[in-house]
Amino acid sequence: MFPSLKIWAAIAVIAMIVGFLVLGASVLAGATSPDKAAQLSEAVALDACPEGTCALHALQQNSTALPGNSTKEKNKVNPASITTKEEEHEDGDSIDPEGDLLGAENFAAVKVAAGWSQGGDKVWGSGRGIEDVNGGNVGYYNNGMDAAHARCGGSHCALIVNPPGHRTINQFHIHFVSYAGYGSSLKHKLEKRVCGKSGWCSGGLPCHGKAIFVSGWPNVFSVAMGGGGMRHASVIAWPSACGHKGTIIELAYGCSIEHQIRGDYNPAYR
Repeated sequence: MFPSLKIWAAIAVIAMIVGFLVLGASVLAGATSPDKAAQLSEAVALDACPEGTCALHALQQNSTALPGNSTKEKNKVNPASITTKEEEHEDGDSIDPEGDLLGAENFAAVKVAAGWSQGGDKVWGSGRGIEDVNGGNVGYYNNGMDAAHARCGGSHCALIVNPPGHRTINQFHIHFVSYAGYGSSLKHKLEKRVCGKSGWCSGGLPCHGKAIFVSGWPNVFSVAMGGGGMRHASVIAWPSACGHKGTIIELAYGCSIEHQIRGDYNPAYR
């Protein structure tokens, strides 16, 4: 009997030592709260189960209190959420087929006026296109044309807005370009028609359009609205026209002549 008692006593001592070692390691690592530590100490001290199983059971039951476990749960990352966020980021910016990166961050980097930003040889603003201009917001779009004019306002420039169905992206943008051969010929033709005259002139202009001469640099879209409707028209401003005396504003209905004016027209891409 005595050997058995000694063996049980030795086992109990070993179990208590193991329990205290595990508890001590947890406390040193900040693994448990003071309340949990007290509960574990009491379980070990009062261990009356064979082979110290009560203390070990108590440790196992409280293992969920370890910060290592709770932290892993809190910081657990769902791979699906990463993919979704990456896709959202990729979708946040879009690429204009003509090569400009769009998006709020890019706009902020090249802000040129309230609500307007430059990207490439274009000024970008709010709205889908020319069809969104009306009497209530025309001032905003006049400011956008002013911003484009500030970037290309000489006699070699043309400022162009394409109509719906004849543009590569549905976000309002104004092209500011230095015209080439066709553009030079068209401006010369327009000057012959409107310089020194008042009111809108039509007949023989691209896409059954019309044009008007205004002294100085006007509120372009306000003037264009007086041409009898522009929801489906290209709006083209020719600054420093008629001997640098003013601006020619042209409407071209249901078409785009932007690339002819630029000098890079390719019918294979039209």
